[in-house]
Amino acid sequence: MNKRIRRLGILMIIIVGVGLSWGCAPPQVKLKVSRNEVKQGDPVTVSWESKRAKSIELNGKAVEKIGAETVTPKQTSTFEIVARRGKKEARDKATVKVNVIVAAAPTINLRAEPSAIESGQSARLRWSTENARTVTISGLGNVAASGERHVSPRVSTTYTGTAVGDGGTAAASARVTVTERAAKLPEPAKPTGVKAEPLIAELFGKAVTAVYFEFDKADLTAAAQEKLRRIAEWLLQSPHRTISFRIEGNCDPRGTEEYNLGLGDRRARAAKDFLASLGVDANRIDTISYGLEKAMGDDEGSPDVSPSWAHDRRDDFVYLRGGKR
Repeated sequence: MNKRIRRLGILMIIIVGVGLSWGCAPPQVKLKVSRNEVKQGDPVTVSWESKRAKSIELNGKAVEKIGAETVTPKQTSTFEIVARRGKKEARDKATVKVNVIVAAAPTINLRAEPSAIESGQSARLRWSTENARTVTISGLGNVAASGERHVSPRVSTTYTGTAVGDGGTAAASARVTVTERAAKLPEPAKPTGVKAEPLIAELFGKAVTAVYFEFDKADLTAAAQEKLRRIAEWLLQSPHRTISFRIEGNCDPRGTEEYNLGLGDRRARAAKDFLASLGVDANRIDTISYGLEKAMGDDEGSPDVSPSWAHDRRDDFVYLRGGKR
């Protein structure tokens, strides 16, 4: 009887000791990821299990003591799990490296054929793109990734194409230069034995000749101003006061197409403003920029020698209508 009581006492002591040791033991937790390295957009499974834990948190969010979640990290991420029991806690973590896929940058090519037309004519815009989700062209709106379209602008127009893709944005432009139809000159009279007077357009071509500019400048040189004074005197003479004409700004081939279009425009306007300041009615004068379209030179040379860069940097004067013989 006494032996049985002693055995029961020993057993109770063992049970109490095990219970006390369980209550004092810290929690345990283990975290795993299905893959340690993935491509951007690939899923990853995060799983965990714990022992002797009262609460579990995964990256600050309460979760079950045993569980798993599938996530799609956008960038390299670290997952940390915390198991707590009273003041005791256990931690484990795992990092998943995400390889970000860099999308290829879009490209766009846009051109006009032909690039110069007369009023009322049409040109063909052609374009092609790569790596683009959307493509737009000013004046046309959204268009296919590649294609062509006929356009008939009333005035000189620059069309800008924009390609947008996952890798960014690209743009290109093409200009269609529109000129007025030159007045049709009457056929010269047949010889009658009397010398015919020259046509007004011929007189204009002899009296109103090109002026030249320095490199990358739209300011009128002293020589250009002196020539424009003589031109203004001729244009203000009675037989010539109704002549309308066009000033065409040109550039040498150095520089971008867009930059030279702007430079040619400034050169044409400089001549127009100077003539207007001398009394020539500005309404008689049209201006247009050809940029580098008519450039033919490949070295500096001289304004009097064509082809040359110096000859390319000029304003041409084109008779349109009006005047008397």
